[in-house]
Amino acid sequence: MLADIHILHKSDFYQIVDFKCLCNICSLTKPEYNRSLCISFIRKGFFEYRVFNGNQEAHVGRLLISKPGYEHTTRHIDNQPDITTVFEFKKDFFEMLKEHYADCSWFLKNNDIHSILLNCSVDADYLHHRILQYVQSKKASGLQIDEMVMNLLDKVMNTLGHPHNVLSIPENLKKYHLPAIETAQEYIHKHFSENISLQQLSQYCHTSAFHFSRIFKTILNMSPHQYLLGIRLQHAKILITTSANPIGDIAFECGFNSLEHFATAYRQQFKVSPTQHRRELV
Repeated sequence: MLADIHILHKSDFYQIVDFKCLCNICSLTKPEYNRSLCISFIRKGFFEYRVFNGNQEAHVGRLLISKPGYEHTTRHIDNQPDITTVFEFKKDFFEMLKEHYADCSWFLKNNDIHSILLNCSVDADYLHHRILQYVQSKKASGLQIDEMVMNLLDKVMNTLGHPHNVLSIPENLKKYHLPAIETAQEYIHKHFSENISLQQLSQYCHTSAFHFSRIFKTILNMSPHQYLLGIRLQHAKILITTSANPIGDIAFECGFNSLEHFATAYRQQFKVSPTQHRRELV
């Protein structure tokens, strides 16, 4: 299998890998052996991850968790090679993980389940992109990246520990419209502080506003506004808990046009006001 693989960051217990498949035809890889716990965020493309007890179709809006010690193959679908961020955790760390997250033992300790596909939550997606930005720009210390990775791992494990349902997506949407949602996600992550309209976003993705809104919600299980709001709130939470910037400045920096709207949305999301959240950390 042709691929461009780069280790973006390496720590004592994990490494972050940027994986870009270079295949331009549908193909099935040779069997590969998984030696670490991998959490894969699919940024672009569409592939089928095959293990002996089932297949998972991975694309934007999904994350794939695969356990060490198992063989798998990968098949690309509709000539859409993937670009994926892979967090690989060492095997001894995986053993500690199994004991720490008891709610996830149904998956982590079950030898009959080799991998699982989850819906990617907004908070996990935001943190994944933030880590990716930091390691690519080399702006953060190793300790800071370690803390963000542990935070991301906790979010993923909490999702795994609760009932989940990965909705089936119509074949025509997977075949023709995944690139539009990939483009929209990338645009939102870069411009979330701006006043983004549905018309602006759909035009950027070269589709009608009505059609774009429908396919976005079908693929990501939320509306474009809900996704944008989630990204803004996650960024605001980081600033509130790690900086001394005034709450009002943070609200406007994250794209909110009024402090009242920001405070209401923040309280609904995190069950605490921005001011109270900061006080709790003092």
